[in-house]
Amino acid sequence: MKKRLKACVPAMMAAMMMTAGMTGSAFAAEDGTHLNVAMFMWMDGLDPAEGWNGWTTMRCGIGETLLTADENMDVVPCLADSWEQVDDTTYKFHIRQGVKFSNGNDMTPETVKESIERTAAQNSRGENLKLASVEVDGENVIFKTTEPYSAFPYYLTEPMCIIVDTTVDTSNYDNAPVCTGPFVCEEYVPEEKYELKANEYYWDGTPGVDSVTVLNIDDDTKVSAMLSGDIDVAVAPSSTTLSQIEGSDNIEMVKVTGTRESDLEMNCREGRPTADVNLRKALSYAIDRDVIAQVAGNGYAQALGKAFPDTVGYDEGKDVESQTYDLDKAKEYLAEAGYEDTDGNGYVEKDGEELELHIALRSNASTAVYQAMQDMWKTAGIHVEIDLMENTSDARDSGEFDFIGGGWQTVNNADGQSYLKNRWSDGGSDNYTAFHSDAFQEVMERLDKAFDYEDRVQCFVDAENVLTEECPTLFLYANENITLINTDKVKDVTVFPIDYYMLTSRWTAAE
Repeated sequence: MKKRLKACVPAMMAAMMMTAGMTGSAFAAEDGTHLNVAMFMWMDGLDPAEGWNGWTTMRCGIGETLLTADENMDVVPCLADSWEQVDDTTYKFHIRQGVKFSNGNDMTPETVKESIERTAAQNSRGENLKLASVEVDGENVIFKTTEPYSAFPYYLTEPMCIIVDTTVDTSNYDNAPVCTGPFVCEEYVPEEKYELKANEYYWDGTPGVDSVTVLNIDDDTKVSAMLSGDIDVAVAPSSTTLSQIEGSDNIEMVKVTGTRESDLEMNCREGRPTADVNLRKALSYAIDRDVIAQVAGNGYAQALGKAFPDTVGYDEGKDVESQTYDLDKAKEYLAEAGYEDTDGNGYVEKDGEELELHIALRSNASTAVYQAMQDMWKTAGIHVEIDLMENTSDARDSGEFDFIGGGWQTVNNADGQSYLKNRWSDGGSDNYTAFHSDAFQEVMERLDKAFDYEDRVQCFVDAENVLTEECPTLFLYANENITLINTDKVKDVTVFPIDYYMLTSRWTAAE
């Protein structure tokens, strides 16, 4: 597993987006440097032990974890300056000395222990840590897992594992958690903004900016807010608005392909047409993902035919099969599945019944991508309709669908194991397709005991190849992570593949 030492990179985080109008800027320090920043996604609350709130806390540079992922997707030390695997179920982390919380209290191994235990008890994802015990041994914290579990160190990068001061009253941590990051939340206005100031006790150097207002702004208006000077940094602006910055001398666009993927899930339950792997392959081969990526991202998305975007790094130098476009093969697999157009109406049928499939789609969702796919499938002779619904959760949970849209962060904890397990394993919490594969299950069993990093990578590659071969999901595209920067106001902004990292101590006022 990657252990290359590197200075900790503080961060920020995300979950469900709520939009609100911009309310103007802040609360800057009277004689200090100040920035206004438009957030990517929005969570109402900052306590990392609650839901997905930690992703916002990380994005805002308020909280840090024992390990973190850098911009190259290497897992590196942060609040723990070293660690080792003692045996298959035991990990020893040496806690960095001299770190203080933003209230001036020392971060100790005891508070680290209590913070992780607090998250494990309160957060619904805490069970993913598989903790049997947590003990303090001098300057070290010893974690024992309930079973061999090679993903454990990676889970400590997940923002739910942000270390908080447990020695003080934590009841207001949704508004003002006490953490170790370069910034402190001074004021929180629900659905509107977070007012941040530099943490005077920060352990990794003085933050380059004195204060920051993090605003909840609709993606469609971020570019206009940049052009008007209302904000200095815009994270994840709508791609359809980016042409407006052409010719702007002081607005720089920084981008990197993100680690989120967008896909279409197919119902694999017995009795559904898409239970037939040959039909699923026909549907896959009929999709031109280059066209879909262009439609979806307006030029700011990458076509994706496998489970992990290239920036995750698992596929480098490996033999990975990918879903591709081949109309002739699509027609071959349709015939293999027993479908043909016998009445000449342009659509295939089987046993005298025309094949008609339906995409379950929220009524407020953009249909452009799905209409493009609909046209591609029509060319192959497959009749697909789009059903707009108030919500798709009922269809998803009941299993009454042919296709349902998906979009997932592939490395929630700087590692792909939970993404694979939850989505396609037997009993996976997000296995809405009811997909089962003996080959896939075998890979997942190997992965738990794949402690060597190269062995883990091979498991990920093997899993991707099974998903390509058995095709429960149509992988479509990965969006670019785009950040707009007013170069007259700020410099040294790093854009990370994982989108729960954003504001760091390295950001520096340009003036």
